Amino acid sequence: MARSKSAGKKTGNGVVRRLWPTERELFKEHLLRLDATTRHQRFGTAVNDAFLENYATTTFGVGGLVYAYVEDDVVRGAAELRGLDDIVAQTGEAAFSVETDWRRRGIGSDLFGRLITAARNRGVRTLYMACLPGNAPMRRLAAKFEADLVGGYADIEGVIATGGPTPFTILDEALDNATGFATMALSIQKSFWPTTLLARAWGA
Repeated sequence: MARSKSAGKKTGNGVVRRLWPTERELFKEHLLRLDATTRHQRFGTAVNDAFLENYATTTFGVGGLVYAYVEDDVVRGAAELRGLDDIVAQTGEAAFSVETDWRRRGIGSDLFGRLITAARNRGVRTLYMACLPGNAPMRRLAAKFEADLVGGYADIEGVIATGGPTPFTILDEALDNATGFATMALSIQKSFWPTTLLARAWGA
């Protein structure tokens, strides 16, 4: 059984945390920085900037959840959990993207652990992920979390039995969400701080 990661787990100089709808722009900028090869690995086909901009806009819907590796207020890796709007099926879809210069740091593994915890807490018993046969890093990541890999020449599908929620997984996610929300709020406050100081200086 795959294990969850600790809340707000640090990886290098950044942190893995949930992204909120107000941070959609950070997610979009991450997707636009992906090179052609990484885009193809993530979406299974070549995609242009317009596609990615629209994708980022629709990602934070009712049936979606995004975790990210954030370093210096910039998203360098993301994991998406989709299908949460269909609670009857008890299945979900996982997808990952990590920028080239941030690979081989364990970021994908940390994102995967966080996503599995979120899936368990929402009653998702089976998590699916698709990858191209040549995407060896993703295949290794799936195998690390004991995914059953099936497929052929065109694509490979990983199937993971996540298990049900426990008091520990619920607390784990609650702590992570609190940390992520506080980090987002602090980032927003810092972005407005110079303007506030200037306004006070002028007696506004």
